[in-house]
Amino acid sequence: MLINITGFLNVVSLASDYVEADLLSIEQNHVKRVAIIVNRLAAAAGMDEDTVYAMTQAGVLHDCALAEYIHDELSDETAEPLLVVSAECIDGHREVNMADHCIAGERMVSKLPFYDIIRGAVLHHHDRANGSGALGKTAAETPLCGQLMHIADRVDAAFDLSRMDRQKHADIVTWLRSQSDIMFSEECCRLFIDNVDYELLCSAAEPHCVATLDELLPDRIVDIPTAAIRELSTIFADITDYKSRFTSRHSIGIAEKAARMGAYYGYSAEMRDKLYIAGALHDIGKLLISNDILEKPGRLTDDEYQEITNHAIGTWMLLKDIEGLDEICRWASLHHEKLDGSGYPFGYSSKDLGKEERLLACLDIYQALTEDRPYKNAMPHDNAVALMRGMGKRGKLDEDIIDDIADCFAIAEQS
Repeated sequence: MLINITGFLNVVSLASDYVEADLLSIEQNHVKRVAIIVNRLAAAAGMDEDTVYAMTQAGVLHDCALAEYIHDELSDETAEPLLVVSAECIDGHREVNMADHCIAGERMVSKLPFYDIIRGAVLHHHDRANGSGALGKTAAETPLCGQLMHIADRVDAAFDLSRMDRQKHADIVTWLRSQSDIMFSEECCRLFIDNVDYELLCSAAEPHCVATLDELLPDRIVDIPTAAIRELSTIFADITDYKSRFTSRHSIGIAEKAARMGAYYGYSAEMRDKLYIAGALHDIGKLLISNDILEKPGRLTDDEYQEITNHAIGTWMLLKDIEGLDEICRWASLHHEKLDGSGYPFGYSSKDLGKEERLLACLDIYQALTEDRPYKNAMPHDNAVALMRGMGKRGKLDEDIIDDIADCFAIAEQS
């Protein structure tokens, strides 16, 4: 599947920003700052141009599995609370279960075409020089790419590089010298101090970091197996679903059901993967909506309802410029359109909507009806289908697809 990997990474960085800013109290654009710093460190270490580019991409992706980790960690009532490294709590700090996060992140990054030249960069980004980190590996046992990712990540988490001044830069240098062969190898400390200067840190701070990273990561079209994009799209589903307790596993549920419907229709493996991706991404626009509105327990005002409906156009805006995702963007973004033209965001009608757009619209409603939410129990399959048939008779949904869903998931329930 030919895809603009840079555009895809931009959406990954937005999703990572949500998790880190909202749940870990790390300032927005953390992964962008890490990518900028890693770019400079990799070049200073003498890595070739392709490896520097790959390291920069890995910087954007290094926390791509954080949603999976947080979901597992916080669903376990016995788990220790998540801790974030700060300048005041470095000594004696223990990173809780970060090994799982690193292993899952490495697995996801391994699906991308640049992986072989930066193997271990994500896996070891919480390992310390003295062996006290996530996987217990020392600097001597850790590839340089992982060490560089670690120092970039920890410096930003410890010092909040979203804002920069001369004193903070001096404090970073002092701290790095104190952490030589403890947190970081002597080589990494030297590379950072000698090459990540005040000017570079200013370019990585607000409001410059987005433009700086855009210069370092120009558009690049690459061929990635559709199955790999499918696995990566699960990142977005996890993060979108985790954003609100009201939606739980909604995106993953639609993704799985979309793929199952593809199998029911006898579609190719690639087409089934594309349907899964569209389901996983369909609500990504909710990342742009305030949790105060998404989780409001009472009735929404007209303005609040309008903001909720904006998530569909948000999905469109986030995906529309990613070359290679054209079909998937359309299927994902139009899941609230109705055949009679009463839907949103564009008010399309039956003449504008193909089978896949109609299928996603039906699955969105079916999933919402048949899943548990804090304010309601899941509706049985037959009841959900009956309600949807009523919508079909009123010209809202495709009646043939409703019949297919009734058949497909009745079979699934029986098995």
